[in-house]
Amino acid sequence: MPEYAEILIVDDIPEHIAFAGNLLREEGYRVYAVTSGISALKFLENHRPDLIMLDIKMEEMDGLTVCRHIKENPDINDIPVIFLTAETKTEAIKQGFALGGCDYVVKPFLREEFLARVKTHLNISRQSHALSVANQELKQFCSAVSHDLKSPLNVINMLIETLRNELGENQSDDVLQIMDMICGKSSKLIVMIDRLLEFSKMCNITPEAELLNISDMIEEIFRELKSLEPERCIELHCEKLPSVMGDEVLISMLLKNVLSNAFKFTRPRKKAEITVRLLADTVYNVISVKDNGVGFDMAYADKLFQIFQRLHEDDEFEGNGVGLALVSRIMKRHGGKVEAVGKLDEGAEIKLYFPKSKNE
Repeated sequence: MPEYAEILIVDDIPEHIAFAGNLLREEGYRVYAVTSGISALKFLENHRPDLIMLDIKMEEMDGLTVCRHIKENPDINDIPVIFLTAETKTEAIKQGFALGGCDYVVKPFLREEFLARVKTHLNISRQSHALSVANQELKQFCSAVSHDLKSPLNVINMLIETLRNELGENQSDDVLQIMDMICGKSSKLIVMIDRLLEFSKMCNITPEAELLNISDMIEEIFRELKSLEPERCIELHCEKLPSVMGDEVLISMLLKNVLSNAFKFTRPRKKAEITVRLLADTVYNVISVKDNGVGFDMAYADKLFQIFQRLHEDDEFEGNGVGLALVSRIMKRHGGKVEAVGKLDEGAEIKLYFPKSKNE
């Protein structure tokens, strides 16, 4: 039994309404019927059916005109419209699609075809509505998360400024530098939160592309990560890399995730080594980030870029299974891709494929 749905039939021939209505009622749908385009628009002022079956040829106002009025009304323009027509010529059908119709059924109806098209477009409409609701809920959730994450960071900045004013300028350079670093890092986090939340909405945002010096970015991120583990022996071998076009914030997040993984999975090594180099390719600038860490089994390589998928237990290495999934999404948004190669106990290699510019 199909899910309950309300369907409006608009046709100026009562026999056609009776035939189509009986087919739909037998399937459990609730059917409304009107015999003119003007009556249809009047009906839609107070009712919102799940689907409209609309005859193209009618007196006074034809179906194409009715459809245009429906699609111009923001309160009802998302209701799917299936045209009913005896026409075999394509011109009227093309006009119907151009005006926003989603399908058509040729008279006389074949029962199976008629009901299949109705069911299909009701399902599409329901899924579209569910997606719209989910997107709205995600938007509200992201807004709340943004507020909850950014508020303490803004407070940190305010407290640092208060502390700076209280202490005055007669402080050591080290104290002033530390306060500047805290303010700088919290401000950078606020920007990253904004960009990450925008990105997580899966809307069609365009990365703010600029020419990026990848070598410098890698060196800076390496120094930042190294300062968090000063006792470790970690070496970075980074050759000169070509500049790439990309969003600085997103690419910075990407590189930090890749290098953080290299730091994490080389902890069992007395001397950790990270090698960054350019690989030969005619289409992409392929940047390889290779480490001498614990590696992974290539049989599970596909799981690496899936969100919340991890290849190591929490008691081995910390993590939440989001980092490489984010790396993959960022590369796709930049027209590239990412690959991982590894072997157990012999390290891992992440390959970042940045599209080459036309001039390269």
